[in-house]
Amino acid sequence: MLIIINFAERVFNFDYSKTMISLKNNALALVVFAGTAFGASAQCDSKLTAEADKQFKQGFYYRAIEFYDKALSKTKDKSEKACMNFMIGKCYSFMEDHKKAISYYDKADKGGYSGAELHMYRALSKKEQGNYEDAKLDFEEFLKENPENAEAKAGLESIELAIKWKNNPTCYTVENLKALNTKENDFSPIYASKKGDQVIFTSKREESLGREDLITGQVPEDLYTVNYDLKRKKWGKPTPLGDPINTKSSEGASAINKRFNTIYFTRCGAEKKAKVGCQIYEAKKQGKGWAEPTLIPLADDSFATCHPTISADGNYLVFSSNMPGGQGAMDLWVAKYDRRARTFTNPVNLGPEINTPDNEMYPYLRSDDRLYFSSDRLSGMGGLDIYKANLVEPGKWNNVENMRYPINSEGDDFGIVFDGVNEKGLLTSNRAGGRGKDDIYTFEIAKSNISLVTTVIDVDTKQPVAGAVITYKNSAGETKEFTTDASGKATLAQGNFNESYDIVARKDKYFGNNGNISTKEIDPLTTCKDTVLYLELAIKNADVPLSFDILFVFARAEYYEEYQDTVDKIFKILHDNPTMTAELIAHTDNRGSEAANQKLSEDRANYVFKNLISKGIDPKRLKAIGKGESVPRTLMEDIGNFKKGTVLTEEFINGLTDKDDIELAHKLNRRVELRKVDDSFVPPAPPKPAEDKDEE
Repeated sequence: MLIIINFAERVFNFDYSKTMISLKNNALALVVFAGTAFGASAQCDSKLTAEADKQFKQGFYYRAIEFYDKALSKTKDKSEKACMNFMIGKCYSFMEDHKKAISYYDKADKGGYSGAELHMYRALSKKEQGNYEDAKLDFEEFLKENPENAEAKAGLESIELAIKWKNNPTCYTVENLKALNTKENDFSPIYASKKGDQVIFTSKREESLGREDLITGQVPEDLYTVNYDLKRKKWGKPTPLGDPINTKSSEGASAINKRFNTIYFTRCGAEKKAKVGCQIYEAKKQGKGWAEPTLIPLADDSFATCHPTISADGNYLVFSSNMPGGQGAMDLWVAKYDRRARTFTNPVNLGPEINTPDNEMYPYLRSDDRLYFSSDRLSGMGGLDIYKANLVEPGKWNNVENMRYPINSEGDDFGIVFDGVNEKGLLTSNRAGGRGKDDIYTFEIAKSNISLVTTVIDVDTKQPVAGAVITYKNSAGETKEFTTDASGKATLAQGNFNESYDIVARKDKYFGNNGNISTKEIDPLTTCKDTVLYLELAIKNADVPLSFDILFVFARAEYYEEYQDTVDKIFKILHDNPTMTAELIAHTDNRGSEAANQKLSEDRANYVFKNLISKGIDPKRLKAIGKGESVPRTLMEDIGNFKKGTVLTEEFINGLTDKDDIELAHKLNRRVELRKVDDSFVPPAPPKPAEDKDEE
C-alpha cells in the first residue's frame, strides 16, 4: 500500500493505497522536491513527535495527525509548534483535504516556520482550491529563495493558463451525477453495457468491505454496479459487485472489453501493517455474475500496477505503474496480449511523449483508441488534469493535449469514459460543489449547429436563380438535395463538424457548377454558438453554347499539346454535371474550301471526343459535330478591338484593315463549343463490392 521514495537524501511519502484506486497520490511530495535539496527536515525530529514522525514516514497520515495533535498539547516551544502545524498540513495535503491543509500551513507560517517548502506546499494546495492569486504569491515567495526551481516556475505558468482557460471555457457542460454519489469517494465509472444503461464504478461508501485505512481513516474501496432506466430516465440503486470481485482488499478503477464479458480491475492488498502493492486482475462473465478473478502478472507485487484500460480489439492493455524503467513516479505502460500465454506480457513504457517526471494515471482508450489519462504535471489547472493523445500506431500515442475547463478544474479530475462515439460520458472530480469528496459527473458537448447556405446566381445577369437543385455530399459519400428559393438560396441546416462537403448546383437549361465548404477549421470544443457558412455558385445559361479556344495543328485534327488544359476544362464541366448530355461542335475559319473545312471540323470534333472518352466520359453523353465555316462566332464579351455582340462573318473580316485584327478574328472562329442538350443521362450504378466468403 505504501512505498517510500527518497529524494535528495530525504524521505517523502507517496500514498499508493489512494493512487491505485481512489485516485489520489501524494505526488505533491514528488512535485515539490524532485531533484531539489532543501534545508528543512521532512519531520520535526523531536522526542514529542517521534511516533507522529514515524507514522508520517510510513504514510499513515490519519494516525500521524492524531500523534501530532497530542504533541502540540504538550509543548509551548514556538518553533516546535510551527513544525508540528506544518506536518499536520502536509498530512492533510496528502489526504487531499486542502482546506484543512492551508489552515495548518497558515498556523505554521504565523508561528515562524522558516522552511521555504511551506510556500510551495501551500501554493499547490491553494491552486487545488482554485485560489490562484494567493497561490501565485506563495510560488513567488518560494522562488525568492529558490530562483531556479523549475517546478515553481511551472506552477506560476500553470496559474496563468488556468485563469485563461476558465475565462475561455470549452463547450462541454459538466454536471454532478447526484444519484450515484455519497459523502464518501465515488469515482472511476465505466459503461458496462452496449446501450450504456449499466455502469460499474468504485466507491468507499459504508457498504464496502474491509478495515478502516490508517492512511485516510476510511474503509477500502469496492466495485459497485447500477442500472439506468432508459424509458424513465432514472438511475437505480447501486449495489456491490459482490463476491468474488469484492474482498476485504481494495478493488476499483476497472475497465471492460467491448463485448462486455471480461472485466479488468485493480486490487490493492490490505494485510495488517503490511506494505502490499496493487495489481491488475481480470474476470470473465459467468451467468449473471463473474468468475473467480485471475492475476495479470505485469510486475513484481512490490510495485503498483493499476488503472487498466483495454483497446477496442482487445490486443493492448494500458495501465499505470511505478515499476522500474519509467519517466517518473507513476507512468503509463502498454502490454500486448500473448495468445500462447493467454495473457498480457512484456510491458513497454509509453515514453516521454506521454509520461513526465510527475504522475500519469487513470488511462482510458476510446472506441477509436484515442488515449485519455490524468496527470498531476504542474502545467495543469490544479491537482490531476485530464489529457488526451492521438493514436500513432498500435500501442503508441503522441500529441498530448489538456482537455481544459470545464472538463478540468482546480481540483482532481480523472477517470473519464465516453459513451461510444458520442461526445458525452462520465468523469470523476473533487471540484467544489460536489456531494462528497470524489464525485462522479456527467459531461456532454454543448450542441452548437453548423448551417451551410449556398446561393446560386446567373453568371451573366448576376441575379439569383430559383429552382436550382443543390446537392451536398459529405466525405462518406452521403448526399442531401435541396432546391433554391426565390432568393437563390438552399440551406443544409445541420452540418457536421470536422467534415468536407462537395456542393453541386444544377438546373435545366444551365451548365452546372460546384464548390466546397469545409467545417474542419471549426473546433466543436470552443465554438459554442451556431455557425453559418456561405458559398456562392454562378451557373451559366445553356441556351448559348460554351466556346473554347483550341489551337489545332494547321490542316490537321490534332491540337497543340499546350491546349490540353482547355480540353480538360470541357472534361471538368462534363464530370461535374454527370447527368448532362451535350453536343461537341468544332468550327473552322473561312480560309480554304467549304468541303475541306467541313471535313476538318468533323475530324477535330471527333479527336476531342475521343480524348474525353479516354478520360472516362460515357460516349452516350456526347455527340461530335463538325460545322466547318458555316457558323461564325458571336462574341459574348469584348475581345481585343472587337466589341461584345460582334459576329465574325467573312464580310466583317474582309472589311478589317489591321493585320493583327484579321488574324485574331480567324483565330476566334477556330473553336470548339459545348452545347448542353438536357439532363437525361442516368449514370450507371457503381459495382457492388465483392462479398467476403466465410472462412471455413
